[in-house]
Amino acid sequence: MDDWQTCPRCKTTKYRNPKLKLLVNVCGHKLCEGCVETLFTRPSAACPECNTALRRNDFRVQQFEDLIVEKEVDIRKRILKIYNKLEDDFQSESDPLRAYNDYLEDVENIIWNLANGHEVEETKKQIDKYKKDNETLIRKNNFKLGREEALVMSQIEEEQKQEELRRAQAALLEKQEKNDKKKENEEFLNQLAKGDRPLDDIIAEHASKLQKKSLLFSASNSKLSSMQKETFAPLPTAEGPAFVYVAPEVINDGPTVPDMEVLAARGYLRHVRNATDSERAGGYISELACGRAIQDAFSALYLGAEL
Repeated sequence: MDDWQTCPRCKTTKYRNPKLKLLVNVCGHKLCEGCVETLFTRPSAACPECNTALRRNDFRVQQFEDLIVEKEVDIRKRILKIYNKLEDDFQSESDPLRAYNDYLEDVENIIWNLANGHEVEETKKQIDKYKKDNETLIRKNNFKLGREEALVMSQIEEEQKQEELRRAQAALLEKQEKNDKKKENEEFLNQLAKGDRPLDDIIAEHASKLQKKSLLFSASNSKLSSMQKETFAPLPTAEGPAFVYVAPEVINDGPTVPDMEVLAARGYLRHVRNATDSERAGGYISELACGRAIQDAFSALYLGAEL
């Protein structure tokens, strides 16, 4: 049995108790729901693994097999509620995009420090200072994000209601179709039993009725399918100028690197490992690695000659 499906305190496993629910706390350690209820009868208690002071609501259902990932996800949620600046908040900077990217990098460094126990106290002081200096902006952005999240949730709920309604209508149509077919078959058998009409006429009339019913139900199902394809309008966004792609100018200071399309024809791939199916599915190709290696090799070859 995998360790991640076992409570480290009572050693209960999902094999012995299929209803076992493992909870993980903010310090990244787990306990089963029964142990949490036993240990946290008081408002707070220490984590059995690391003695960190915890409260009952610090525990949540374990979602990931790796507890390090679980801990990082929890830290990321908490930090992003504080460091919630948007790209529009950097428009006053000389280079808004660069400033925003630097900000995102700082946020990732903070998350990494807390998740890996590196300079924790210094990082917490940095967070407290940021909260104090940006209290108004944090509250404003959280309110904005909260409204957008509420709108998305309302749309999801509406979609679920519509989907339930479509399923109920489809089930009703299917039931009605079965009843009508049963009724038509009974009438067909009665006509055959009477024998007052030619057999070919009875069969032709029965086939005609079945075809009309089939067309009717096909049209109803098509209408339901078209309703299912309808989507809700996206969140309102501010419109701006259309994006225009500008190819980056690469200053190589060396020979021109051949295009990836000709690498195989020129024999550059003879000594490069072929990409596996999973790598190709992820977008990786052998030409990509080979092209980067050639670019690194050609780069700055002319730099010494110019000096």
